Amino acid sequence: MIEYLKLLGFSCLLASGQVAFKYAAIDIKARLAESQGLWAFVSVPLIGALALYAVATGLWVWILMSTPLSKAYPFALLGAVFVPIASVLLFGERLSLTYPVGLLLVCVGVYLCVR
Repeated sequence: MIEYLKLLGFSCLLASGQVAFKYAAIDIKARLAESQGLWAFVSVPLIGALALYAVATGLWVWILMSTPLSKAYPFALLGAVFVPIASVLLFGERLSLTYPVGLLLVCVGVYLCVR
């Protein structure tokens, strides 16, 4: 059970990192519009996204110390479920009607791979 919680935590960290990268892109775009030049890339959201990915990488290595890669890797695909949901909730993005079907297939695929 702990193994699956670590894997789920890893998936959540990856998804959170993607959301943070989107916030960074918004921030950098606005700062570039203000003609801040290269300083626009010194962005708190970008640093946060990189930090999240650093933590996720550490967790991934810890997971792989006790879990076969073939069993762990499908959990990385769960970002395809978490990130679109976050994009709708946080950024007001719209998803096609077929998107939920695709997300369901990803979840079924992960389940089949790790059972």
